[in-house]
Parts: sequence; structure tokens; C-alpha cells
Amino acid sequence: MSDKSEPSVLERLNRTFGPLAGAMILDLVDLASIGPLGIGGFFIGIAIGWWILSIYDISRNTRIMLALLAGIYCLVPFTEFIPVATLISAIARYKQRDGKE
Repeated sequence: MSDKSEPSVLERLNRTFGPLAGAMILDLVDLASIGPLGIGGFFIGIAIGWWILSIYDISRNTRIMLALLAGIYCLVPFTEFIPVATLISAIARYKQRDGKE
């Protein structure tokens, strides 16, 4: 017997698809920041980056740094049509072992 209870279906779905969905949203914000969002894409990118990183067990300082990088990603020109965040998230999920983060 194990002291750990089984995670709920919602927890398992969030763990499986949350980072990928978040990365896809980040890529969409990057695409939208070319026009209607402009500099606002930076702040939205930070917020989405923070949410994606909340799924992982990493230090607060690392989380802040990576969230800032997500915001910068949304500001960098010519990244709009390259789904970098989605690709990185998919590769990271693929390379995980034993279902652990």
C-alpha cells in the first residue's frame, strides 16, 4: 500500500496537457503581439510563463527569470510564426522519465 493517493483525472490532465496548452497560448500571444498587443504582449507573456512554470517544482528565482524570458520571447521580432514555446514544451514532456517532472 502507498501513502499517496491517486491523482484525480483533472490533476492528471493538467499535468499532461497544462504545459503544452500553456506553451501554445504563449505562442498565440507572441503571434498577437505583432499587432494588437504590442508591448502588452511582454506582460501577458510573463503571466503565462509564470503559470506554465507553476506546474514544475523549481525555485522562485528561476521561475521569475524564466517568466521574464517568456515575456521577452513575446517581444522579440520574427518569432511570431515559429512555435518555439510549444516545441520546447513538447520535447520536455517527451524526455521526462517515469512520469516525473
